[in-house]
Amino acid sequence: MPIKRLYHKLTNEADDATGFDSDTLADRKKGADVKGQRLQLIVYTALFAFIVLAAYGYYLIFNLTHDVHSLSNDVRQMARSVNQMSLSVTTNMDVISTNVIGMRKSTSKIANVVSDTMPVMSENTSKMTVTAQNVSDRINGMSTNMQTMSAGIIGMQRDMWSMNKSISNPGESMIDSMMPWGNNRRGSPGPLAFPPPVR
Repeated sequence: MPIKRLYHKLTNEADDATGFDSDTLADRKKGADVKGQRLQLIVYTALFAFIVLAAYGYYLIFNLTHDVHSLSNDVRQMARSVNQMSLSVTTNMDVISTNVIGMRKSTSKIANVVSDTMPVMSENTSKMTVTAQNVSDRINGMSTNMQTMSAGIIGMQRDMWSMNKSISNPGESMIDSMMPWGNNRRGSPGPLAFPPPVR
């Protein structure tokens, strides 16, 4: 390992410069080896953590750039949609304003026509009421005349019955009066009665 070789080189040069005996140098080398292993563990752990953090940071940056790219595309598409919607709203507002103006004119014309025709309609309604009343009176008069005609027809029937009875065969009437069974013969049932007046 480069770090380990560098550490041993530095410690060997330092030990050679101190001038200690071999036992002391061996103890010092063992202590230096332990310290070197601890240092290697710390350095390698730090390097591994750095690599992990660098990879995670690269992942985050990659996702961030991808999200920013998607967001820019969405914003661009939304801007197009808003532009089209604004154009459509402008066109539709012109059409709606034109239609509203036309409806206002038509409504004013209808109001004028209604205001002009309402007095005429009221007058015609009054005339129709008077005419209906006259028709009702005439119908009542016709009903009275029909009752009078019915009474006259019944009177004519009564007179015709009386005349028919008076000019019947005298011989037959005489024989009928002499025979005990002659009165059983019945002729016409007689005229109808006068109907009650209808009100």
